[in-house]
Amino acid sequence: MKRWQAAEFGDVEQVLRLEDVPLPVPGPGEARVRVLAASVALPDLMMLRGEYPLVPAPPVSPGQEVVGIVENAGDGFPYAPGSRIVGGAHFDRGMGGLAEYTLAPGWSAMPVMEGLSDEQAVGFVGSFHVAHIGLHHRAGLRTGEVLLVLGGAGRTGSAAIQVGKALGATVIATARSEEKARFCEAQGADLVVDLSDPSAASAIDELTGGHGVDVVYDTVGGDAYAKATQFLASPGARVLIVGFASGTPAHPEGQDMLLRDYSVIGTLSSFRNDTERTSTLSALSAMLTAGQIDPPVSSVHAFDDVPEAMARRAADALGQTVVTVAPPAQ
Repeated sequence: MKRWQAAEFGDVEQVLRLEDVPLPVPGPGEARVRVLAASVALPDLMMLRGEYPLVPAPPVSPGQEVVGIVENAGDGFPYAPGSRIVGGAHFDRGMGGLAEYTLAPGWSAMPVMEGLSDEQAVGFVGSFHVAHIGLHHRAGLRTGEVLLVLGGAGRTGSAAIQVGKALGATVIATARSEEKARFCEAQGADLVVDLSDPSAASAIDELTGGHGVDVVYDTVGGDAYAKATQFLASPGARVLIVGFASGTPAHPEGQDMLLRDYSVIGTLSSFRNDTERTSTLSALSAMLTAGQIDPPVSSVHAFDDVPEAMARRAADALGQTVVTVAPPAQ
């Protein structure tokens, strides 16, 4: 079988190669999956450069999420051979999803939701699922509250805009270009601002009537996190740390949290219990049926064109970038 991988850290064009490798053998609680489609996201670029904490050393095999067909299931894997699933790939063990076959852990796997194509489904767990877990289960976002999404044009941020609107919030998104701002508006954002623009503060103040924002969904980290905390409503605002697209994680200040009465919560889709998982899948299915959410796929690439897909992602592509690996089984 073939897999895209790198023997050392570096830029995509210098280190990423398509290699012949043995078929992976599933252990207990995991399955070998024939990959139909794989997501290409910012963490894939970061791990190739040596900037991703879950991949501390080479070899590097990018591709965190896949849609595929279960071919060989280990003991305890929740789905039978032949099932079409979406789930994580063992990129942390050098078996990423940009491959003809990968290993998927059972805890990450779920059936592809009805109404989603392979291309839409492949990034669903790491975007819409994590957005609902964070906004509903962690932050308790309520109808009428104000949500600020940092990095609204990315696949994770755009999902948070859509889920936030479906939950009844007023949504503000951040974007650094006109193209990204229009994209955020297309996802449902009520206001789009650039936090580096001095006019952002007055625009947020006008929209919220001086109240500020109740929940921040931070996919960016770094300076964006620090700027966003200036707009928090008091008391009881919540900040969700979802990622660090800037390359620098957010650095919460305990004293500021104490004196201004807000909380900071880490959010990953893997950190949820079975009840939350079931509740979130049911809620997202209802949102999808009602037309409240619609995963935006911005570009689709062939398996041989993975370097091109990675370059597009590196160029700040909007929404979801997908690589198709194999046609669906008949």
